[in-house]
This record gives sequence, C-alpha cells and structure tokens, in this order.
Amino acid sequence: MRSNEQGLGLVAGLLAPVLGFFLYGWIYTGLIRPFLDMDFYIHDLFLGTPRYRSPILSLSLIMDLPLFFLFDRFGKSLAMRGVLTAVLLYAVVIVALWI
Repeated sequence: MRSNEQGLGLVAGLLAPVLGFFLYGWIYTGLIRPFLDMDFYIHDLFLGTPRYRSPILSLSLIMDLPLFFLFDRFGKSLAMRGVLTAVLLYAVVIVALWI
C-alpha cells in the first residue's frame, strides 16, 4: 500500500482514536483521579455508563488531528482524505450513541 493512499489514512484514522482512548484513560486515572484504575475507566466509566460513551469517544478523536497534519505536511492528500473519512465514521457512531 502506497503512503498516499486513502486506505492508509482510513486505517490510521481508525486506529489513532484507540490510542487516544487509552491516553485519555491514563491521564484520567493517573492525574485527574489517581485513586482509580484503568479497569474502572474501561469497564465502569466507559462501558458501564452510557452517558459518558460519546464524550469519551469525542475526546479520543483528538488523536486524529496530529495524524491529519502529519499527512498534510508530507503532501499526502489522499491519506488526509482517509483520515477525514475515519473521523466521519466515528462521528456517525458518536451521534448514534448520543441519541
């Protein structure tokens, strides 16, 4: 797969928020609420409380921003399109969870 393909941007754009989810979980359980653990963050807060699912997913999407600008910096416009497609797919899921 060439680095300027939309598929690469789509896969990277779908995986970056997963990293953002765990990064936010580490910040939440390590700095904001240090008496909690990652198990609480995943099972109780995210999976157990439906009202927090869409805000946490929305925060996770911030990780697509550096990826988008990295592809922009190297002139990979098709990969940028793939990242935007991934963001739109996540947006559909977030809106569905919000409703």
